[in-house]
Amino acid sequence: MRINKKPTALLINPPVYDFALYDLFLKPYGLLRLAGMLERGGWDINVINALDYKDPDTVLAMGKVRRKNNGCGKIHRVNVDLPESLYGIKRRFARYGIIPDSFEQLIAKKRPDVVFISSGMTYWYKGVQEVVTISRKIWPEVPIAVGGIYASLMPEHCLNVCKPDFVSVGSSMEPLDSWLKAKGFPGLSVECQLPIDNPCWSDAGVLRLNEGCPLNCEYCASKKISPHFIPGSSEKAFNWLVGVNEKYGTSNFAFYDDALLVSSKNVFKPFLRSVIDYEKSTGQSFHFYTPNAMHINYLDEETAVLMKMAGFEEIRLGFESESEDFHSEYDGKYSESSFSRAIKYLCDAGFNLENIIVYILAGLPGQKASEVEDTIRFASSRGLTLSVSEFSTVPGSALWERCVKECHYPIAKEPLYHNNSFFPMEWEGFTREDMQRLKALSKHIM
Repeated sequence: MRINKKPTALLINPPVYDFALYDLFLKPYGLLRLAGMLERGGWDINVINALDYKDPDTVLAMGKVRRKNNGCGKIHRVNVDLPESLYGIKRRFARYGIIPDSFEQLIAKKRPDVVFISSGMTYWYKGVQEVVTISRKIWPEVPIAVGGIYASLMPEHCLNVCKPDFVSVGSSMEPLDSWLKAKGFPGLSVECQLPIDNPCWSDAGVLRLNEGCPLNCEYCASKKISPHFIPGSSEKAFNWLVGVNEKYGTSNFAFYDDALLVSSKNVFKPFLRSVIDYEKSTGQSFHFYTPNAMHINYLDEETAVLMKMAGFEEIRLGFESESEDFHSEYDGKYSESSFSRAIKYLCDAGFNLENIIVYILAGLPGQKASEVEDTIRFASSRGLTLSVSEFSTVPGSALWERCVKECHYPIAKEPLYHNNSFFPMEWEGFTREDMQRLKALSKHIM
Protein backbone atom coordinates (compact mmCIF):
# COMPACT_ATOMS: atom_id res chain seq x y z
CA MET A 1 0.00 0.00 0.00
CA ARG A 2 1.45 3.35 -1.02
CA ILE A 3 0.95 6.16 1.48
CA ASN A 4 0.63 9.58 -0.18
CA LYS A 5 0.30 11.93 2.79
CA LYS A 6 3.28 13.06 4.79
CA PRO A 7 3.52 10.44 7.56
CA THR A 8 3.90 11.21 11.25
CA ALA A 9 6.56 9.56 13.40
CA LEU A 10 6.15 9.37 17.16
CA LEU A 11 9.53 8.86 18.84
CA ILE A 12 9.54 7.95 22.53
CA ASN A 13 12.33 7.81 25.10
CA PRO A 14 10.86 5.48 27.77
CA PRO A 15 10.66 5.88 31.54
CA VAL A 16 13.22 3.93 33.57
CA TYR A 17 12.50 1.29 36.19
CA ASP A 18 15.45 0.87 38.56
CA PHE A 19 16.60 1.08 42.16
CA ALA A 20 18.43 4.35 41.52
CA LEU A 21 18.92 6.75 38.64
CA TYR A 22 20.92 9.94 38.24
CA ASP A 23 20.89 12.04 35.10
CA LEU A 24 24.57 12.27 34.12
CA PHE A 25 23.97 13.82 30.69
CA LEU A 26 21.33 11.14 30.06
CA LYS A 27 20.05 12.24 26.65
CA PRO A 28 18.26 10.19 23.95
CA TYR A 29 21.00 10.85 21.40
CA GLY A 30 20.20 7.92 19.13
CA LEU A 31 16.48 8.66 19.14
CA LEU A 32 17.01 12.32 18.25
CA ARG A 33 19.50 11.35 15.54
CA LEU A 34 16.83 9.04 14.10
CA ALA A 35 14.30 11.86 14.38
CA GLY A 36 16.55 14.06 12.27
CA MET A 37 16.92 11.33 9.64
CA LEU A 38 13.16 10.87 9.49
CA GLU A 39 12.48 14.59 9.32
CA ARG A 40 14.90 15.01 6.43
CA GLY A 41 13.37 11.94 4.80
CA GLY A 42 9.94 13.57 4.64
CA TRP A 43 8.27 12.77 7.97
CA ASP A 44 6.45 14.94 10.50
CA ILE A 45 8.11 14.43 13.86
CA ASN A 46 6.78 14.22 17.41
CA VAL A 47 9.27 13.38 20.20
CA ILE A 48 8.31 12.45 23.76
CA ASN A 49 11.03 12.25 26.38
CA ALA A 50 9.59 10.35 29.35
CA LEU A 51 12.60 11.47 31.43
CA ASP A 52 11.71 15.14 30.99
CA TYR A 53 12.07 16.65 34.46
CA LYS A 54 10.37 19.85 33.22
CA ASP A 55 7.06 18.21 32.22
CA PRO A 56 4.44 20.72 33.53
CA ASP A 57 1.93 18.17 34.85
CA THR A 58 4.64 16.20 36.61
CA VAL A 59 6.15 19.31 38.20
CA LEU A 60 2.67 20.42 39.29
CA ALA A 61 2.00 17.03 40.89
CA MET A 62 5.43 16.35 42.39
CA GLY A 63 7.33 19.62 42.49
CA LYS A 64 10.70 20.42 40.96
CA VAL A 65 13.67 18.10 41.27
CA ARG A 66 17.17 19.16 42.25
CA ARG A 67 19.34 19.91 39.23
CA LYS A 68 22.81 21.33 38.58
CA ASN A 69 23.72 24.20 36.28
CA ASN A 70 25.58 21.81 33.97
CA GLY A 71 22.39 19.93 33.03
CA CYS A 72 22.76 16.97 35.41
CA GLY A 73 20.60 16.04 38.36
CA LYS A 74 17.64 14.10 39.64
CA ILE A 75 14.58 12.85 37.75
CA HIS A 76 11.09 12.48 39.21
CA ARG A 77 10.74 9.15 41.02
CA VAL A 78 7.72 7.14 42.17
CA ASN A 79 8.20 3.95 44.16
CA VAL A 80 6.56 0.89 42.61
CA ASP A 81 6.22 -2.77 43.52
CA LEU A 82 9.19 -5.00 42.87
CA PRO A 83 8.79 -7.25 39.83
CA GLU A 84 8.16 -10.83 40.95
CA SER A 85 11.64 -11.92 39.85
CA LEU A 86 13.20 -9.39 42.24
CA TYR A 87 11.38 -10.51 45.39
CA GLY A 88 13.81 -10.76 48.26
CA ILE A 89 15.86 -7.72 47.25
CA LYS A 90 15.69 -5.32 50.18
CA ARG A 91 15.75 -2.09 48.22
CA ARG A 92 13.05 0.21 46.94
CA PHE A 93 12.24 -0.08 43.26
CA ALA A 94 10.97 2.94 41.35
CA ARG A 95 9.67 4.29 38.08
CA TYR A 96 11.62 7.36 36.91
CA GLY A 97 10.05 9.86 34.54
CA ILE A 98 6.96 11.91 33.89
CA ILE A 99 3.78 10.75 35.62
CA PRO A 100 1.74 8.08 33.77
CA ASP A 101 -1.34 10.26 33.16
CA SER A 102 0.72 12.98 31.50
CA PHE A 103 2.68 10.36 29.56
CA GLU A 104 -0.45 8.74 28.13
CA GLN A 105 -1.92 12.12 27.20
CA LEU A 106 1.22 12.99 25.25
CA ILE A 107 1.11 9.68 23.36
CA ALA A 108 -2.60 10.12 22.57
CA LYS A 109 -2.24 13.74 21.44
CA LYS A 110 -1.79 12.98 17.74
CA ARG A 111 -2.18 9.73 15.83
CA PRO A 112 1.18 8.58 14.46
CA ASP A 113 1.82 6.36 11.46
CA VAL A 114 4.73 4.62 13.21
CA VAL A 115 5.92 4.58 16.82
CA PHE A 116 9.69 4.44 17.38
CA ILE A 117 10.96 3.55 20.87
CA SER A 118 14.52 3.82 22.13
CA SER A 119 16.04 1.49 24.71
CA GLY A 120 18.93 1.84 27.13
CA MET A 121 20.30 -0.69 29.59
CA THR A 122 19.06 -4.25 29.19
CA TYR A 123 17.69 -4.17 32.75
CA TRP A 124 15.59 -1.10 31.88
CA TYR A 125 13.36 -3.08 29.51
CA LYS A 126 10.30 -2.62 31.76
CA GLY A 127 10.11 0.97 30.50
CA VAL A 128 10.11 -0.21 26.89
CA GLN A 129 7.42 -2.74 27.77
CA GLU A 130 5.30 0.02 29.30
CA VAL A 131 5.57 2.21 26.19
CA VAL A 132 4.67 -0.63 23.83
CA THR A 133 1.65 -1.54 25.99
CA ILE A 134 0.35 2.04 26.16
CA SER A 135 0.93 2.64 22.45
CA ARG A 136 -0.92 -0.58 21.56
CA LYS A 137 -3.83 0.44 23.79
CA ILE A 138 -4.16 3.93 22.30
CA TRP A 139 -3.16 3.19 18.69
CA PRO A 140 -3.76 -0.57 18.17
CA GLU A 141 -3.19 -0.49 14.39
CA VAL A 142 0.02 1.54 14.43
CA PRO A 143 3.28 -0.42 13.88
CA ILE A 144 5.96 -0.15 16.57
CA ALA A 145 9.75 -0.33 16.18
CA VAL A 146 12.27 -0.58 19.03
CA GLY A 147 15.99 0.17 18.76
CA GLY A 148 18.90 1.02 21.03
CA ILE A 149 21.18 -0.89 23.41
CA TYR A 150 18.71 -3.39 24.88
CA ALA A 151 17.18 -4.08 21.48
CA SER A 152 20.63 -4.67 19.98
CA LEU A 153 21.99 -6.88 22.77
CA MET A 154 18.84 -8.94 23.41
CA PRO A 155 16.68 -8.72 20.25
CA GLU A 156 14.81 -11.97 20.84
CA HIS A 157 13.92 -11.02 24.41
CA CYS A 158 12.77 -7.61 23.19
CA LEU A 159 10.60 -9.15 20.46
CA ASN A 160 9.08 -11.85 22.69
CA VAL A 161 8.60 -9.88 25.91
CA CYS A 162 8.01 -6.29 24.80
CA LYS A 163 6.31 -7.40 21.54
CA PRO A 164 7.05 -4.60 19.06
CA ASP A 165 6.57 -5.20 15.33
CA PHE A 166 10.22 -4.60 14.52
CA VAL A 167 13.51 -4.69 16.45
CA SER A 168 16.38 -2.63 15.07
CA VAL A 169 19.72 -4.26 15.89
CA GLY A 170 23.05 -2.43 15.93
CA SER A 171 23.97 0.99 14.59
CA SER A 172 23.10 0.35 10.95
CA MET A 173 19.90 2.05 9.83
CA GLU A 174 19.53 -0.03 6.65
CA PRO A 175 17.20 -2.72 8.11
CA LEU A 176 14.91 -0.05 9.59
CA ASP A 177 14.98 1.87 6.31
CA SER A 178 13.98 -1.28 4.39
CA TRP A 179 11.20 -2.08 6.89
CA LEU A 180 9.69 1.39 6.50
CA LYS A 181 9.88 1.30 2.71
CA ALA A 182 8.27 -2.15 2.63
CA LYS A 183 5.30 -0.61 4.44
CA GLY A 184 5.04 2.16 1.85
CA PHE A 185 6.60 4.89 4.00
CA PRO A 186 9.47 7.21 3.10
CA GLY A 187 12.89 5.96 4.18
CA LEU A 188 15.59 7.67 6.19
CA SER A 189 17.88 10.46 5.11
CA VAL A 190 21.52 9.47 5.50
CA GLU A 191 22.59 12.96 6.52
CA CYS A 192 21.47 14.41 9.82
CA GLN A 193 23.70 17.26 10.93
CA LEU A 194 21.38 19.28 13.12
CA PRO A 195 18.96 18.12 15.82
CA ILE A 196 15.23 18.53 15.46
CA ASP A 197 13.18 20.78 17.72
CA ASN A 198 13.25 19.31 21.21
CA PRO A 199 13.51 21.03 24.59
CA CYS A 200 15.78 18.34 26.09
CA TRP A 201 18.69 20.06 24.35
CA SER A 202 18.28 23.30 26.32
CA ASP A 203 20.18 22.38 29.51
CA ALA A 204 22.85 20.18 27.92
CA GLY A 205 23.62 18.76 24.50
CA VAL A 206 25.49 15.65 23.44
CA LEU A 207 28.14 15.07 20.81
CA ARG A 208 29.60 12.00 19.14
CA LEU A 209 32.63 12.43 16.91
CA ASN A 210 33.42 8.79 16.11
CA GLU A 211 31.44 5.57 15.89
CA GLY A 212 32.52 2.39 17.66
CA CYS A 213 35.81 1.49 19.32
CA PRO A 214 38.94 -0.27 18.00
CA LEU A 215 39.64 -2.05 21.31
CA ASN A 216 38.29 -5.45 22.31
CA CYS A 217 37.75 -5.20 26.05
CA GLU A 218 36.21 -8.43 27.27
CA TYR A 219 33.78 -6.70 29.65
CA CYS A 220 32.32 -4.47 26.91
CA ALA A 221 29.79 -5.15 24.12
CA SER A 222 30.50 -2.03 22.08
CA LYS A 223 31.35 -4.08 19.00
CA LYS A 224 27.99 -5.85 19.20
CA ILE A 225 26.36 -2.48 18.51
CA SER A 226 29.04 -0.88 16.31
CA PRO A 227 31.31 -3.62 14.89
CA HIS A 228 33.83 -1.24 13.36
CA PHE A 229 35.57 1.92 14.49
CA ILE A 230 34.67 4.72 12.08
CA PRO A 231 36.40 8.09 12.54
CA GLY A 232 33.98 10.97 12.31
CA SER A 233 34.06 14.43 10.79
CA SER A 234 35.33 17.27 12.95
CA GLU A 235 33.49 19.72 10.69
CA LYS A 236 30.11 18.00 11.12
CA ALA A 237 30.58 17.73 14.87
CA PHE A 238 31.49 21.41 15.09
CA ASN A 239 28.47 22.40 12.98
CA TRP A 240 26.24 20.31 15.28
CA LEU A 241 27.71 22.08 18.33
CA VAL A 242 27.18 25.55 16.91
CA GLY A 243 23.72 24.64 15.62
CA VAL A 244 22.51 23.49 19.02
CA ASN A 245 24.05 26.52 20.71
CA GLU A 246 22.45 28.97 18.29
CA LYS A 247 19.04 27.27 18.44
CA TYR A 248 18.76 26.65 22.18
CA GLY A 249 21.54 28.68 23.81
CA THR A 250 23.09 25.44 25.05
CA SER A 251 26.63 25.76 26.39
CA ASN A 252 27.04 22.42 28.23
CA PHE A 253 27.98 19.44 26.05
CA ALA A 254 28.86 15.83 26.86
CA PHE A 255 30.71 13.47 24.54
CA TYR A 256 29.09 10.07 23.95
CA ASP A 257 32.11 8.57 22.17
CA ASP A 258 33.39 5.12 23.15
CA ALA A 259 36.82 6.10 21.82
CA LEU A 260 37.02 9.89 21.78
CA LEU A 261 40.82 10.11 21.63
CA VAL A 262 41.36 7.52 18.91
CA SER A 263 42.34 9.13 15.60
CA SER A 264 42.49 12.45 17.48
CA LYS A 265 44.97 13.97 15.04
CA ASN A 266 42.34 13.91 12.28
CA VAL A 267 39.13 14.34 14.29
CA PHE A 268 39.27 15.47 17.92
CA LYS A 269 42.15 17.96 17.67
CA PRO A 270 40.74 19.77 14.60
CA PHE A 271 37.38 19.92 16.39
CA LEU A 272 38.97 21.46 19.49
CA ARG A 273 40.85 24.03 17.42
CA SER A 274 37.60 25.02 15.69
CA VAL A 275 35.91 25.42 19.08
CA ILE A 276 38.77 27.55 20.45
CA ASP A 277 38.74 29.82 17.38
CA TYR A 278 34.94 30.15 17.57
CA GLU A 279 35.04 31.04 21.27
CA LYS A 280 37.71 33.69 20.64
CA SER A 281 35.81 35.26 17.75
CA THR A 282 32.33 35.24 19.33
CA GLY A 283 32.93 35.40 23.08
CA GLN A 284 30.90 32.22 23.51
CA SER A 285 32.05 29.88 26.28
CA PHE A 286 31.39 26.14 26.10
CA HIS A 287 31.62 23.61 28.94
CA PHE A 288 32.51 20.04 27.97
CA TYR A 289 32.22 16.75 29.86
CA THR A 290 33.20 13.13 29.25
CA PRO A 291 30.73 10.81 31.04
CA ASN A 292 32.12 7.95 28.93
CA ALA A 293 35.65 7.41 30.16
CA MET A 294 38.54 8.27 27.84
CA HIS A 295 41.36 5.86 27.06
CA ILE A 296 44.48 6.82 29.00
CA ASN A 297 46.95 5.52 26.41
CA TYR A 298 45.68 7.88 23.72
CA LEU A 299 45.98 11.10 25.73
CA ASP A 300 48.93 13.25 24.71
CA GLU A 301 50.21 16.62 25.88
CA GLU A 302 48.76 18.64 23.00
CA THR A 303 45.30 17.14 23.44
CA ALA A 304 45.30 17.98 27.16
CA VAL A 305 46.19 21.62 26.42
CA LEU A 306 43.56 21.94 23.69
CA MET A 307 40.87 20.41 25.93
CA LYS A 308 41.62 22.90 28.66
CA MET A 309 41.57 25.83 26.22
CA ALA A 310 38.27 24.65 24.67
CA GLY A 311 36.49 24.56 28.03
CA PHE A 312 36.54 21.01 29.42
CA GLU A 313 35.28 21.13 33.00
CA GLU A 314 36.19 17.60 34.07
CA ILE A 315 38.05 14.61 32.70
CA ARG A 316 36.91 11.02 33.26
CA LEU A 317 39.50 8.33 32.65
CA GLY A 318 39.01 4.59 32.17
CA PHE A 319 41.65 3.33 34.58
CA GLU A 320 39.74 0.17 35.70
CA SER A 321 42.62 -1.40 37.68
CA GLU A 322 46.26 -0.86 38.61
CA SER A 323 46.87 -4.59 38.17
CA GLU A 324 48.86 -5.48 35.07
CA ASP A 325 47.34 -8.97 35.21
CA PHE A 326 43.85 -7.43 34.99
CA HIS A 327 44.70 -5.51 31.83
CA SER A 328 46.60 -8.42 30.33
CA GLU A 329 43.51 -10.60 30.73
CA TYR A 330 40.70 -8.17 29.93
CA ASP A 331 41.66 -5.16 27.82
CA GLY A 332 45.39 -4.57 27.20
CA LYS A 333 44.97 -0.81 27.53
CA TYR A 334 47.04 0.22 30.55
CA SER A 335 50.57 0.70 31.73
CA GLU A 336 51.66 2.56 34.85
CA SER A 337 53.83 4.87 32.79
CA SER A 338 50.93 5.89 30.52
CA PHE A 339 48.71 6.56 33.56
CA SER A 340 51.29 8.76 35.28
CA ARG A 341 52.03 10.52 32.01
CA ALA A 342 48.35 11.25 31.34
CA ILE A 343 47.84 12.74 34.80
CA LYS A 344 50.93 14.92 34.35
CA TYR A 345 49.68 16.18 30.95
CA LEU A 346 46.31 17.12 32.44
CA CYS A 347 47.79 18.86 35.48
CA ASP A 348 50.33 20.73 33.36
CA ALA A 349 47.47 21.87 31.11
CA GLY A 350 45.74 23.43 34.13
CA PHE A 351 43.23 20.80 35.26
CA ASN A 352 42.79 20.49 39.02
CA LEU A 353 43.14 17.02 40.52
CA GLU A 354 39.57 17.14 41.88
CA ASN A 355 38.32 17.52 38.29
CA ILE A 356 40.08 14.36 37.13
CA ILE A 357 37.79 11.39 37.82
CA VAL A 358 39.15 7.86 37.59
CA TYR A 359 36.83 4.93 36.90
CA ILE A 360 37.66 1.70 38.75
CA LEU A 361 35.91 -1.48 37.62
CA ALA A 362 34.81 -3.85 40.39
CA GLY A 363 33.00 -7.16 40.53
CA LEU A 364 34.14 -9.01 37.40
CA PRO A 365 33.91 -12.80 37.54
CA GLY A 366 36.72 -14.13 39.71
CA GLN A 367 38.05 -10.67 40.59
CA LYS A 368 39.27 -10.34 44.18
CA ALA A 369 38.25 -7.49 46.46
CA SER A 370 41.90 -7.02 47.41
CA GLU A 371 42.78 -6.08 43.83
CA VAL A 372 40.15 -3.32 43.82
CA GLU A 373 41.34 -2.06 47.18
CA ASP A 374 44.92 -1.89 45.90
CA THR A 375 43.69 0.12 42.91
CA ILE A 376 41.73 2.53 45.11
CA ARG A 377 44.77 3.19 47.29
CA PHE A 378 47.05 3.54 44.26
CA ALA A 379 44.83 6.12 42.52
CA SER A 380 43.87 8.02 45.67
CA SER A 381 47.54 8.47 46.59
CA ARG A 382 47.75 10.73 43.54
CA GLY A 383 44.93 12.96 44.78
CA LEU A 384 42.43 11.91 42.12
CA THR A 385 38.65 11.63 42.46
CA LEU A 386 37.58 7.98 42.30
CA SER A 387 34.44 6.35 40.94
CA VAL A 388 33.99 2.64 41.63
CA SER A 389 31.85 1.19 38.86
CA GLU A 390 30.15 -2.10 39.70
CA PHE A 391 30.47 -4.59 36.87
CA SER A 392 27.29 -5.37 34.97
CA THR A 393 26.89 -8.59 33.03
CA VAL A 394 26.63 -7.57 29.38
CA PRO A 395 25.14 -9.83 26.68
CA GLY A 396 27.40 -9.93 23.63
CA SER A 397 30.60 -9.29 25.56
CA ALA A 398 33.44 -11.81 25.59
CA LEU A 399 32.80 -12.41 29.31
CA TRP A 400 29.10 -13.14 28.84
CA GLU A 401 29.27 -16.94 28.62
CA ARG A 402 31.49 -17.12 31.70
CA CYS A 403 29.07 -14.87 33.55
CA VAL A 404 26.13 -17.09 32.58
CA LYS A 405 27.95 -20.15 33.96
CA GLU A 406 29.16 -18.60 37.20
CA CYS A 407 26.32 -16.22 38.10
CA HIS A 408 23.85 -17.17 40.84
CA TYR A 409 21.04 -15.52 38.90
CA PRO A 410 19.46 -16.65 35.58
CA ILE A 411 20.92 -13.73 33.66
CA ALA A 412 20.42 -15.33 30.24
CA LYS A 413 16.65 -15.37 30.77
CA GLU A 414 15.97 -12.28 32.89
CA PRO A 415 17.73 -8.97 32.07
CA LEU A 416 16.66 -7.47 35.40
CA TYR A 417 19.49 -9.49 36.93
CA HIS A 418 22.02 -7.60 34.79
CA ASN A 419 21.56 -4.64 37.12
CA ASN A 420 24.80 -4.04 39.02
CA SER A 421 22.72 -3.33 42.13
CA PHE A 422 22.57 -7.13 42.52
CA PHE A 423 26.34 -7.56 42.34
CA PRO A 424 25.62 -10.60 40.11
CA MET A 425 29.15 -12.06 40.19
CA GLU A 426 29.51 -12.14 43.99
CA TRP A 427 31.75 -14.93 45.30
CA GLU A 428 33.72 -15.75 48.45
CA GLY A 429 36.68 -13.65 47.31
CA PHE A 430 34.49 -10.61 46.66
CA THR A 431 31.27 -10.33 48.66
CA ARG A 432 28.50 -7.75 48.67
CA GLU A 433 29.89 -6.46 51.97
CA ASP A 434 33.29 -6.05 50.30
CA MET A 435 31.72 -3.97 47.54
CA GLN A 436 29.99 -1.66 50.02
CA ARG A 437 33.23 -1.28 52.00
CA LEU A 438 35.26 -0.47 48.89
CA LYS A 439 32.78 2.09 47.60
CA ALA A 440 32.85 3.81 50.99
CA LEU A 441 36.66 3.66 51.01
CA SER A 442 36.85 5.32 47.59
CA LYS A 443 34.82 8.28 48.86
CA HIS A 444 36.66 8.86 52.12
CA ILE A 445 40.25 7.81 51.59
CA MET A 446 42.74 10.67 51.53
